[in-house]
Amino acid sequence: MRALWQRIRGAFIRRYRLLWIEDGGASRRELRLPGWGWFITLVGIGGVIWLIFAFTPLRYTMPGYPTSQFRKLYGMLLDRVQQLEQKVAQHLLLVEELRKMQGVIRSEPTAAGLPLLPTLQSGQYILPIEGRVSRRLQAAQEHWGVDITCGAGEPVLAMAEGTVVLAEYSYHSGYIIAIQHPNGLVSLYKHNSRLLRRVGERIQVGDVIALSGGLGTYSSGPHLHIETWLGGRPLDPLKLLAYEE
Repeated sequence: MRALWQRIRGAFIRRYRLLWIEDGGASRRELRLPGWGWFITLVGIGGVIWLIFAFTPLRYTMPGYPTSQFRKLYGMLLDRVQQLEQKVAQHLLLVEELRKMQGVIRSEPTAAGLPLLPTLQSGQYILPIEGRVSRRLQAAQEHWGVDITCGAGEPVLAMAEGTVVLAEYSYHSGYIIAIQHPNGLVSLYKHNSRLLRRVGERIQVGDVIALSGGLGTYSSGPHLHIETWLGGRPLDPLKLLAYEE
């Protein structure tokens, strides 16, 4: 170990010569420095090169170095992933709600036999949108609500007060919004072109919650599809709304 140290010390103390010979030996230049001087010089040159590539646009020429545009895009993708994670969580809640709603019965639904509260009596709810009923509830075809024809972009009103429990886009039903009412009733509004409320918002009767449309593969034109559910069973919205043709 001592001999090795002596060699290293000798290499640092010993003087080394850098020689330039030009024009066939007519011109000669020479630079003499001790070992430690050459070491400092090489470290300095390396540091300058590092500074140039670290703090100038030349760093973008290095293979694999991320550009500012790439970093910006990467940040946008991270934000998008977080948004998708939130949407997936909302979708899982929707799946669970639909499982409770549609997995109970497959026969013609009726309000008879259900524990209707006073607030579920006819006349306590307002019509979400003005229009003509084009299709009624048809359990045999798994059409669990009613369709009301309307123009695109018309305001959709909340049937009654409650809390938004779903505000999501569906490939089949367009923009969907669902309201949980204090008496246990859940109302869904489908095929909207735009949602104006978010999950968790408190809603009063008559508040504008969406704009009508005809989005979704199950839609053949602008209309509003309304469903009402209680205790996992679908109710005919027209009975609650006291709709008269």
